[in-house]
Amino acid sequence: MKTVLTSCLLALLSLHALAQTPTAPAFRSTCEENSYGNKQKGFCEIRDLTLAAPAAGQTLTIDGRRNGGIAVRGWDGADVRVRARVQSWASSTTAAQEQVKAVQIKSTGNVLKAEASNDDNWSVSYEVFVPRRTALALNTYNGGISIEGTQAAVTFEAHNGGISLANLGGDVRGTTTNGGVNVTLTGKKWEGKGLDVTTTNGGINWRIPAAYSAQLKTATQHGGLSTDYPITVTGKIGRSLDTKLGEGGALVSVVTTNGGINLRSSSIEGMKKL
Repeated sequence: MKTVLTSCLLALLSLHALAQTPTAPAFRSTCEENSYGNKQKGFCEIRDLTLAAPAAGQTLTIDGRRNGGIAVRGWDGADVRVRARVQSWASSTTAAQEQVKAVQIKSTGNVLKAEASNDDNWSVSYEVFVPRRTALALNTYNGGISIEGTQAAVTFEAHNGGISLANLGGDVRGTTTNGGVNVTLTGKKWEGKGLDVTTTNGGINWRIPAAYSAQLKTATQHGGLSTDYPITVTGKIGRSLDTKLGEGGALVSVVTTNGGINLRSSSIEGMKKL
């Protein structure tokens, strides 16, 4: 009887441990999405890595180098899971394959980046799952940046690439020169210091729950502003909006120089032009 009870207890403990283990993240990146110029031959390779999460107070830096985008999602695991899509294009498939093989993915000192003997005809795009409170510093030149489901200190900078931000909290600050910005807020309020994003050439799309609380700021120098969001406005809005949503709270700000602004409620259909 004692043996049976012990076996049952061990089985229950095993089931409990399995229940507490986060489901392995599902990567979306594949080599099927690659395209090359008509006169170019390409080669693509997927590399998966598992890294230790940075210690408290440290930042994970991801460098997209000359070409390549970065997509980061928060997950409930304790480590960092990386999928790197390495690709090259050349006059022949063999040359492209040789270039891909020469690209090294390095992850020392909490810095994730790719290196090769030259910066021509290759790129690495990253899909990364991080513990939700991992501080991040993201950089791309020709590539977009996407961040979802984190609550941490985050900085980012892109030159040619759009920005997508969803279900975030913490202290998020960043810029892009040529690219639009899409922001999806969730929950009842911004949890953390706030959001501060700028773009020079690109439109802004907001999606905000109707009952959200924050101090909202959004503006454009050259472009229109349209909204369906249930806010009370005195006077003419024009090209900017600086208002308290709900009970107020942290500042969430996205501004552009050249581009329109689209502000939509997550729960209201249709658009109302102001």
